[in-house]
Amino acid sequence: MRHYENLVIVKPTLTEEETKASIAAIEEVLTSNGAEIIARDEMGTRKLAYPIQKKERGYFHVVYYTMAPSSIAEVERRFRINEDLLRFVTIKYDSKREVTAWKDLVAKTEKKAAAKTAAAAAKEEVPAATEAPATEEAPATETPAAE
Repeated sequence: MRHYENLVIVKPTLTEEETKASIAAIEEVLTSNGAEIIARDEMGTRKLAYPIQKKERGYFHVVYYTMAPSSIAEVERRFRINEDLLRFVTIKYDSKREVTAWKDLVAKTEKKAAAKTAAAAAKEEVPAATEAPATEEAPATETPAAE
């Protein structure tokens, strides 16, 4: 099993649900060909360096996985057929030094994903705390006026 990284750029004209379905289809292509997905990095919509198919932006998604080298040709063939993809690139990490770099990238991606989920969890908890029923303040006591 070799270590690989795939960067795919999905068309920005898709809705959020269609984008998620397209990413799921990409990951399904990988797993159906024997890949073990180690980490994912959803980079989001970004500006492209140059227009591709008259599109200025694209949704970037990176997948780190291990797979047998014989399956890469089929994966890339299926990526070329997918009309939702603007571009994709497959990077192979072969030497010991490259595999170490791949493991560092995976660790950074997992750390980033953990921080993102923690921030999302904290964001969900904050509104719940502020929605607590407000206690009514007691009216200020009036001081008796001098008669």
